[in-house]
Amino acid sequence: MKQSTLTKLASALLLAAALSGTVANATPIVGSISFNGNATTNTGNLATATAFTAITDVTVNTSPGGPSGSYIAVPTLAGDSVTFTPFAFSAVGITPLWTLTANGVTYSFDATGPISVALQTSSFLDLQGTGIASISAGGYTDTTGTWTIQESVSGTSFSWGSTAAVAPTPDSSSTALLVAIGLGAIGLGAIAHRRNQVKA
Repeated sequence: MKQSTLTKLASALLLAAALSGTVANATPIVGSISFNGNATTNTGNLATATAFTAITDVTVNTSPGGPSGSYIAVPTLAGDSVTFTPFAFSAVGITPLWTLTANGVTYSFDATGPISVALQTSSFLDLQGTGIASISAGGYTDTTGTWTIQESVSGTSFSWGSTAAVAPTPDSSSTALLVAIGLGAIGLGAIAHRRNQVKA
């Protein structure tokens, strides 16, 4: 009887250990990265634009602050070309919104939700949305994040920038610990239930 109970408890703990090992290997992406470049709208007027028809000469913005978190290796890659996908402001998803490959590592961001036009005037355009950030190396798991594209025109000067940010997620080791505790409690509950049945 005791050996059977110990076998069940050992099985529950092994399952918890296996789950915690799986959870601990997934590293969420955190931090932000921003870009500068040139964009062309379908109307040539920010107030009436409904799409970007071309997004060119895009580079990683290294100042102020530069990339952070999981993107911290990117500042040394400043000047590398970034590929942005032109899109209509009514698009529900853009895959990828942007991608950058350097030193064998691909950084990308897919816009997955509807685009929000936060502000649109003849001199300023602010688009926002959500999506999934990906990094091909380093054991990162695809992570939900937000993006913003702002375009402004002031006389003959023109600037365009985009930022993709991902928020920190709960620590995977904490999640694994909670799973192990939960499974342990289930195992102990089963043992107590079994003992009560034997006494009756």
